[in-house]
Amino acid sequence: MKHRIALLALALSVVSLPGFGQGLVSSEPYSDNPMNGVGVAHNAYSGCMADNRGAGGSPVEVLAYHCGVQHDGKPEEFVRTYGELAKKTRTDTRLSIAENLRGHRASFGEEQFSYFEDMDQILAEARSAEEADAGLKALEAQAVKNLGRKDNDLAVLGAISTARHSLELWTKDRPLEPSASGRAFPWIAVVVADLTGYVNGVKACGGIKLCGYINAAIQSVSTAFGWD
Repeated sequence: MKHRIALLALALSVVSLPGFGQGLVSSEPYSDNPMNGVGVAHNAYSGCMADNRGAGGSPVEVLAYHCGVQHDGKPEEFVRTYGELAKKTRTDTRLSIAENLRGHRASFGEEQFSYFEDMDQILAEARSAEEADAGLKALEAQAVKNLGRKDNDLAVLGAISTARHSLELWTKDRPLEPSASGRAFPWIAVVVADLTGYVNGVKACGGIKLCGYINAAIQSVSTAFGWD
């Protein structure tokens, strides 16, 4: 409970700062997904951490001190809080998305949770990054049309946005080599870690999306580079 209260307080202090969320850009000109911004933010912070790995320290330390994340003048608290969150919500990339999120299964409706299962299928059947991207975009369009706008609906929409942007980051902007993980498509494990990291972060903070995309970004570089 104390951990959750600390996360909530820190997240609220950050999102309340003037100019929060401004200056984040995406390669895509427009998206109907109301949660598109979380995917954009995920890529901005993941990309910055990837570019600053040589600065030393853990991913969350690099994020706090080198990537411009706003922490209300308390970087040590940010590092401690989000470092603990990342450890507690670490994705097991040997498991499916649905299996990684089974602890939250009861909180989602059947239709909502089915989108996680659909993403599992898309990633499992994709023969290329382009096929995965097309599948995720089609699924996103379906979710935007059919889901409501309550907290769990938005968590699903945020997860799909995170997955799409993560795929773009690790196959186009900073493509991972097959040797990075021994898999033909090493980006699959990173996408799984990212979107489950988003959902776990949001759930840990009672619905605050900032916790989601910060946690997803940390999980992203940790999985991509084996960096803790």
